[in-house]
Amino acid sequence: MAQRPKRGIKADIKGPLVIAAVLAVVAFFAITIFATGGTNNQPEFRLALSVAGCVFVVTLVVCATMIIVEKPNDEELGQGTGVNRRSADLYAAARARKEAREREARQREAEGQGESSADAEQKGPGQKDSGPQYGKRAHPEEHN
Repeated sequence: MAQRPKRGIKADIKGPLVIAAVLAVVAFFAITIFATGGTNNQPEFRLALSVAGCVFVVTLVVCATMIIVEKPNDEELGQGTGVNRRSADLYAAARARKEAREREARQREAEGQGESSADAEQKGPGQKDSGPQYGKRAHPEEHN
């Protein structure tokens, strides 16, 4: 994604103001001409000014909304600390703790059964948990 160079507030506001002013002038002339109802009637300047003002305001709001939506967040906002940590980092840390506990449990079992810890480590990578196992109870002994 291409980053836009940082510009001043005047540069960001200048474009939407010009667009809004041009649309307001077009609306003013269109309403003045079409709302009059013929050449025998007086031009409706109050109605034309009201519509031009509304068009100006609505155009500014729409342009401001599009400017806000377009600006990307700073990269540092995704690097939270404390409560605002990234969920991917939390998941990775929890998974590392779980794998460490499982590795220790396999080593204890291997020592209890007389296997060497090298054999237990060779079993480890093949038995890695790739994610949740649906349809199986976490602790079946508790549910009976």
